[in-house]
Amino acid sequence: MSRPIPACWATCSAHVRAHGYIALIAQRKFKEALALVRRDNPLPGITGRVCHHPCEEACERRRVDEPLYIAYLKRFIADYELKTNPEMPASVEKTKEGRVAIVGSGPAGLTAAYNLITKGYGVTIFEALPVVGGMLVTGIPPNRLPRNIIQYEVARIKALGVELRVNIKVGRDIAFDDLFKEKYGAIFLAVGAYDSRKLGIPGEDEFEGFLDCLTFLQKVNFGDRSKPGEKVCIIGGGNAAVDSARTALRLGCETVTIVYRRSRREMPANPSEIEEAEVEGVKIHYLASPLRILGKNGQVVGMECIRNKLGEPDASGRRRPMPVEGTEFTVDADAIIPAISQRPDLSFLPEGHGFAITRWNTFEVDPQTLQTNKKGIFAGGDAVTGPATVVEAIAAGKKAAKMIDRYLRGLELTFGEEKSRPSVKLTDEEIKAIEKKPRQRMLKLPLEKRVGNFNEVELGFSEEAAVAEAKRCLRCWTLIRA
Repeated sequence: MSRPIPACWATCSAHVRAHGYIALIAQRKFKEALALVRRDNPLPGITGRVCHHPCEEACERRRVDEPLYIAYLKRFIADYELKTNPEMPASVEKTKEGRVAIVGSGPAGLTAAYNLITKGYGVTIFEALPVVGGMLVTGIPPNRLPRNIIQYEVARIKALGVELRVNIKVGRDIAFDDLFKEKYGAIFLAVGAYDSRKLGIPGEDEFEGFLDCLTFLQKVNFGDRSKPGEKVCIIGGGNAAVDSARTALRLGCETVTIVYRRSRREMPANPSEIEEAEVEGVKIHYLASPLRILGKNGQVVGMECIRNKLGEPDASGRRRPMPVEGTEFTVDADAIIPAISQRPDLSFLPEGHGFAITRWNTFEVDPQTLQTNKKGIFAGGDAVTGPATVVEAIAAGKKAAKMIDRYLRGLELTFGEEKSRPSVKLTDEEIKAIEKKPRQRMLKLPLEKRVGNFNEVELGFSEEAAVAEAKRCLRCWTLIRA
């Protein structure tokens, strides 16, 4: 049986050794801590802000009082470098024959590029937009993820020798089939999920003032500060919905409402983001579903909704919302922004491409190798899973790089399933003996200073707060029993 490992490590999709970098922070070895993170995650400043941190849910400290702020600690060491000694890594010598083309520059593409360039391969990223970052720059507002953080971490990857070709849309500016003709030995498709799903209700797309969340967020994130309307209603419960709501408030919209079909407990957005949205003034209608979009003279004027009750769990594991007859109500709105889900836009593929595509319009891949049904072409991130998290995309990029390396070296890709290892569990007696120490608190921008701007809300830990928080770690891996 495999020896157990700390729960924070076991639950991280990217297998970042959180216990290790936390121990180094406690010793004030910030540079070494950051180097340890970058062994598995090249985007620490980004994930320190937007990761959904399942490591914290699994932290053994939770059984004592509160889990460690693991993501905030990762953010601290990334910010510390940027503030005290920002430096670019040296270019990596190309020691391998193969070259790799990566389509898409989101977290999956960037991570794959980072891991392949450090193995000695030539790497080119093709990005359709004028900026690198994918959903990090198009879908997440600066108040949650400042642009200088993205720019710095992208610049570090570029400094290693990765070629970034922006404003190049594969399928438009370069034919997909020409990638192999340009002597790329392997291709990684990391195109993300940008095609918004339809609501499927009457009135959809019939009136002015109806726009999908990704179009809205991208316009704002690229500098358009015009209001979508005065009374804005967002449909959905994920981070994109909450980001859209908080963005609309910052644009000066009079009222902003979210309609979500389940309860707050089932809402997939980060709980802290939901809390901040409500503090800032977003009203949330829980257990409500849209029935039809209302319009007058070609303009959205509102949305008819119905109350729900929760039934048995569905395929997602969450309880299925069921409409309650006779509970219809209307939300006044002159702008409606659905944020229910997205799927990949595969229009860049040539006609008769021959790829195996799922019914969700994602690439079908071997789950162990991420190779598509076409030899030498791999896919990962949202292009395979549909909308997921940043750290899951990072994990996919890391895995794809490992498999592409094996492919280019002529090795078998299926060389044995990676076995998950059990996590450390302290005994009840050990937990009872531990002194309670409250979490350090994250300083936040005062409410009155958030109006009309996109300044970052969470201000980060001080050095002393970070060290104190790191010292809350139970160092449970030192208690592993033989």
